[in-house]
Amino acid sequence: MLSRLGMKGEAVVITGGGAGIGKAAAAALCELGATSVIVGRTESTLLATRDEFRAKGWLCETFVADVSKEADVASLARWAGNRFGAVKAVVNNAGDNFSSPIDALPTEQWRRLMATNLDSVYFMCRDFIPLLLKCSRPSIVNVASTFGVIGNPRMPAYCATKGAVVNLTRQLAIDYGGKGLRVNSVCPGSTLSPRYKGYVDKGMVDMNAVRARIMLGRPAECEEIGDVIAFLVSDAASFVTGATMLVDGGQTIH
Repeated sequence: MLSRLGMKGEAVVITGGGAGIGKAAAAALCELGATSVIVGRTESTLLATRDEFRAKGWLCETFVADVSKEADVASLARWAGNRFGAVKAVVNNAGDNFSSPIDALPTEQWRRLMATNLDSVYFMCRDFIPLLLKCSRPSIVNVASTFGVIGNPRMPAYCATKGAVVNLTRQLAIDYGGKGLRVNSVCPGSTLSPRYKGYVDKGMVDMNAVRARIMLGRPAECEEIGDVIAFLVSDAASFVTGATMLVDGGQTIH
């Protein structure tokens, strides 16, 4: 199994890779030998992560892009094709959220979240599949959410986007399985990303309530999600496709 986890010489593109779950996934993939291409909108964050990784001897590249924009994704795909020739995997992790009941939800906010959470996955999959199919056993991992399979108060747009990502994942697995491309989704539960910690600090999250609904009694660390993503990317998961991997400490079983 250890040999199948190895990613030496492979390029993996991770959107939202500068921090949080994306950074943790990129780190896990670097540890397996991959070159992690971390993509995001904030150059300073990407460069700080790149320098941190390179100080550990890991292979890491950066690309500044807003993957909710078609032109940015097209530029990223062209660059990756010129730089690597082929891409082993894409991790679609970029995303955002906000809280609002639907009767108070402005159209502009709805569309912005659809662009960030769903259009980005469409653009990335469409533009990178030709590069993925040049590799042996390529894969896509889409980061959805437990709120893509269950509901949550005051988050209609977020739940809608993540539910769409889950089912788009299944559909792509059907279309491209015959070509050897695996497509899976990971659904994290409450995870102590920098953004989530900010919600806690602002009193927007009741940690006692969070712990009460998680069977393991605590939120996840980003690394616990990143490790699952890295496994699904690797050849150790070679017979896993169309799966919805709930990484939630048991949140959705009760």
